[in-house]
Amino acid sequence: MTTLETKRLILRPWQQSDLDDFAAMMADPDVARYITLDQQPQSRALAWRTLAGVVGHWTLKGFGMWAVEVKDTGTVIGRIGPHEPEGWPQLEVGWSLARPYWGQGYALEAARASMAWTFAHFPDLQRIIHLIVPENAPSIALAERLGSRWHNEETVEVLGITARVYSQSRAV
Repeated sequence: MTTLETKRLILRPWQQSDLDDFAAMMADPDVARYITLDQQPQSRALAWRTLAGVVGHWTLKGFGMWAVEVKDTGTVIGRIGPHEPEGWPQLEVGWSLARPYWGQGYALEAARASMAWTFAHFPDLQRIIHLIVPENAPSIALAERLGSRWHNEETVEVLGITARVYSQSRAV
């Protein structure tokens, strides 16, 4: 797994010791309502399985979501990166951060680095998407700050959830 650094963050491979921070994030109802299939908080055991799937994506596809660590504290605050699990319409750069870290620019900083890495490492990729449920106004705002748009009101159903497809084309 690759490691990326930004001004304040390290996007790095996952470790077993990250489970406490990840499980706390997944147990938060404000986070879970946008990223779990049932919109419900996850138990520690289910969060472990979710994390195992994130780590397994790297093994199966050679890329995936990184652990997002704050340089100053070493705290893992979420996950950000490219992924394309089975059933996805195409490669997505997705994100989720723990609630205490919303609104501080961390998601924008990490998502920009992730998107740049993704376009650089997939030279044939013409478009990156972000699947966002319509109620998730903060993620919509982030996608738009990244330069992505909801073109032609494109939507997709993935695993029983209808999401808007925000996208950004490769810069020429």
